[in-house]
Amino acid sequence: MREFLLGDGDIPVSCITLGTDYYGKTVPKERAFELLDVYTGCGGKSIDTAHVYSDYLPGERHSSEKTIGEWLRSRRARQNVVLATKGGFPALDDYSVSRLTPAEIRSDLEESLSCLGVDYVDIYWLHRDDPEKDCGMFVEVLEGFKKEGLIRSYGLSNFTASRVREADREAVKRGFGPVPAVQIKWGLAKTAPGRVYDRTLAEMDDGYFRFLEKSGKALFAYSSQAKGFFSKLRFDEEGNPFMEPGKCRDRYFCGENIELYKRLSGEARLRGMPVAELAMRKMLEAPFPVTLIVGSRTREQLEASMRAAWDAS
Repeated sequence: MREFLLGDGDIPVSCITLGTDYYGKTVPKERAFELLDVYTGCGGKSIDTAHVYSDYLPGERHSSEKTIGEWLRSRRARQNVVLATKGGFPALDDYSVSRLTPAEIRSDLEESLSCLGVDYVDIYWLHRDDPEKDCGMFVEVLEGFKKEGLIRSYGLSNFTASRVREADREAVKRGFGPVPAVQIKWGLAKTAPGRVYDRTLAEMDDGYFRFLEKSGKALFAYSSQAKGFFSKLRFDEEGNPFMEPGKCRDRYFCGENIELYKRLSGEARLRGMPVAELAMRKMLEAPFPVTLIVGSRTREQLEASMRAAWDAS
């Protein structure tokens, strides 16, 4: 499987990263363990979680990190994976309430290490931005964690390109290198016009793409499969498109994405692969380092996603 090196060149990131939202809740522990086993069995190394994952559902807090930590111990797998988590998520009941003071960021990281049962994580993300705060402070906090040995590298999740540029400038001013990586929403199917459900997210556009191409910064792309749009779109006998009710239809069912599907479907037939696999392969051809975060709920879904990576080497 194709990889790229992050941080000081010693963190190998797989081109497909396993996303673990809902682990321990709607993805129960036994199935989560199976997915982790399948992913690593296929050669995958990169696991992405967050301190807040699954906390928006009833039940035990931080269940994703705790489930992953239990799997790491049961498989003795810590040294075989690149482990990433995120902190600094806003207040769950009001996303306008930032939680990005140095004390809050440290508290989240220390709790994450405890939940995961590890001494360090390979990549630590600030989960959301607060445009009112100085990017220089973020860089100093994250570089401090590196110096303490709590993290090996870091990145900014859901920061706009202009804010990442600002963070790069502040990092260089302080004698550090540019921010190594970003995590934003990117799939070939775009969010339908007028259906943005969370204004704190950052999504790929032409300007962001050019920024990544110029900077060579690594991209961790979440929602890379657009809730399964390319697998769920159907056409009736008269050629009219339809999709079952759900988040995928609510967010992605629109004329632009339907036309994209039609364009891809011809090439997919010629290449003998599903449209969803072709879409992933095209994303992996980006002119910058990229890993696609896939949040499969079943073994079959994960194996289908991994097929795009088996030939991306």
